[in-house]
Amino acid sequence: MAHSGLSTFYVLSFIAHLICGVLAFRVHLQPSARSELRRVHSHQAPPLTNQHRLNTPTALRSEKNDLNDERAKSTRRRFLRTTRKGRRRRRRYTFIHQESHVTAAGAESLFSLSWWPYSYEMATKSSTIRNEQYLNSLDLLPIDCGWACVSNTEQIQLQQMKLLLRSELKMITDVNLHEKYPDVYSDLRLLRFLRKSKDRDVTSAAARYRSFLQWREKNEVDSIRDMVEDCNGSFTPTAVRLQTVAAHFPMNFDYLVQETDELNEGDKSLVKPAILNVGEFDTRGITEKILASNSDDVELEDFLNYWTFLYESIHLRLYQQSLQFGQMTFLDEVCDLSGLSLQQFSPLFVTKVMSPWLKMTQAYYPETTRRIYILHPPAIIKVAWKLVTPLLSQGTIDKIRFDRKFDG
Repeated sequence: MAHSGLSTFYVLSFIAHLICGVLAFRVHLQPSARSELRRVHSHQAPPLTNQHRLNTPTALRSEKNDLNDERAKSTRRRFLRTTRKGRRRRRRYTFIHQESHVTAAGAESLFSLSWWPYSYEMATKSSTIRNEQYLNSLDLLPIDCGWACVSNTEQIQLQQMKLLLRSELKMITDVNLHEKYPDVYSDLRLLRFLRKSKDRDVTSAAARYRSFLQWREKNEVDSIRDMVEDCNGSFTPTAVRLQTVAAHFPMNFDYLVQETDELNEGDKSLVKPAILNVGEFDTRGITEKILASNSDDVELEDFLNYWTFLYESIHLRLYQQSLQFGQMTFLDEVCDLSGLSLQQFSPLFVTKVMSPWLKMTQAYYPETTRRIYILHPPAIIKVAWKLVTPLLSQGTIDKIRFDRKFDG
C-alpha cells in the first residue's frame, strides 16, 4: 500500500510539473506564435496571406478592403499605445521578440526545475565570472609600465588584457612594430584603453584595442606616424594638404606644467596644456573645401589625416614625457571661445565633418586629455552645447570645465 501511494504521488507530481511547464511555455509565446501552435495541433491548413488571396480567382479582394485592413491595424496599434488596457496587454505579450528566443525560453521553463524565465543578466554575469576564473587560471604576462598603474588591481587587469590580445601582440612583435613605434604598441597605450571605461572592463578594453589595430592597418596610420618622425616632433605636418587643413585650426602646444591629478588623488601626473582658439576655427571654409565636388585642395580623408597626425604627435610627446619623469602624462585642452558664432556650427559641418572627426579621436585615442577647459563662453554656448554633446561620450563630457580664465 505504501508503495502504491508513493507511485500515485510521483504520477501526480509529474502531471503537476507538466502542466506548469506548458503554462510557462505559453506565457512566453507571442499571440502570433500561439495561433500558429493551435493551428498545428488542430491539423488546419495555413491561413491565406494577402498575396495568396489576390492570386486566388475565387477569393479576389479589392484595394479598398486592403486599405480598410491597414486602417484597422493602425487603429489597433494606437489603442495598444495609448490606452491603459492596451499597455497591459502589450506588456503581457512582449516578453520574447524573436522566434529562436521563444523556443529557448519555452524549453527552459518546461524542462528546468526552476520555474522562472531565463535571465539574460544572470547569464552575462555568470559568463563574466567564468572569463575571470579562466584568466586567473592562466599565467599572466609581464608589463613594462607598472609604475603608471594606480593599484595592483589595475596591473592585474592590464596583464589580463594582454592575455586576451596575445595573438595580436605576437603579430606586432614578429614584425618589430613595438620597437619601431613604442608609443603606439606599448603597454602604456594599452593602459589608456583600459582606463577608457570607469569599471576597467578588460574584455571591452581588449575589443577597443583590437579595433584600433584594425583601423591603423586599414588607413595606413603607421605611414602618418613616420611623418611625425620626419617633422622632428613638431606639430606642423609637411604634407601640403595637411598644412591646408592646419591653417583653418589655430592651436598652440608650447606649454608644459606639472599638477596633481584630480582624477587619482595623490597621484602626480605630468600635464601638457594645448591652447585651442576655437573662436577662430574656420569651420565654414574647411567645410566648403571638403564638400566641393571638384575640390583638388582638401578632402575629408585629408581632414581626418591631419587630426590623426596631430594625435600621433601628441601621443609621442606624452610617451616620451611619461618615461622621462616616470609619471603618466595627459593633455589639458584649453578651448578659448572668444568670437565664437553659430555660423561655425552649420548642419553640414556638424554632420559631415565634425561627427566623423570626434568619433575617430574618441574611439582610437582614449584617455589623451585630463581636463577640457572652456574659456570665455559666449551667450550662444547653450545652443552650441546642444549641438556638440550628442557627438561626445559621457567620459569626455565629464572632463569639461567652464572657467573664465585658466591659471595652468
